[in-house]
Amino acid sequence: MNALSLDLRTMVKRNMLSRKPQCIYCVLAITIACIAASSAQVVKDHDRQRSSSKNQQAADDFLRNIYPNLPPNQAPAAVARGKRLFETNCAFCHGTDATGGNRGPDLLRSVLVNHDEKGEPQVSDLVAFLHQRNRDARLRFTYKIPSVAVGDATAGKTYFESHCGGCHSRTGDLAGIATRYPADELQQRWIYPPSASAEVMVTLVSGQKYAGNLKHLDEFNVSLYDAQGTYHSFALGNETHVKVADPLEAHYKLVELLSDGDMHNVTTYLETLK
Repeated sequence: MNALSLDLRTMVKRNMLSRKPQCIYCVLAITIACIAASSAQVVKDHDRQRSSSKNQQAADDFLRNIYPNLPPNQAPAAVARGKRLFETNCAFCHGTDATGGNRGPDLLRSVLVNHDEKGEPQVSDLVAFLHQRNRDARLRFTYKIPSVAVGDATAGKTYFESHCGGCHSRTGDLAGIATRYPADELQQRWIYPPSASAEVMVTLVSGQKYAGNLKHLDEFNVSLYDAQGTYHSFALGNETHVKVADPLEAHYKLVELLSDGDMHNVTTYLETLK
């Protein structure tokens, strides 16, 4: 180490010693400021939690106008412990989800469960589990379905053009379809579309024919409404021939061939038609 380096160290040391009182004051000031900031943050977090609690309470008060005995949200840890206890000791009679089994009733609809009180720790955990299941079952309409459009839109377009393009068009009947239905409903509608009126032709042994909208068909009878709105019903036999033209027949056949990947790919593609 050279003399210049020693001189610099000496100067710095002397300067720190000469300013020791000021340094102490600076440290104290910084410490006080940190404590004040930390306290302010604690107060802010507490106010936020209290506001969230008030909002939850207000929501629960509103829901209790619909469900007078709606239990509050339970502590997640207690619910988890109670679930394990229930599955070990109760599920063989009441079902794993407490909705009833072969030998035990549905506990979610039980008056006793809806009005019980907490007791020993394990009983409290079971109560927490049952109350949370009760609450979740009542509020199932608030569940948000995750997006089902999780496939490959390009692959979906290819599948659509080869299997569906003969009857449907992205610029025709399907133009803007993604703006009319959410993804889950859109998927339901293209796989299991709403019922459409099927046309039927019935040819009797005499050669006489009746045509119209199919009303009913099983292995014993067929019935229809003709163009004038007259109802006809016929018993099926070896000499009675029935020919049905169902516009959804292609959909019925497609369901038998459709893979999960194809389903998600086509849905994702249809989601782009906005």
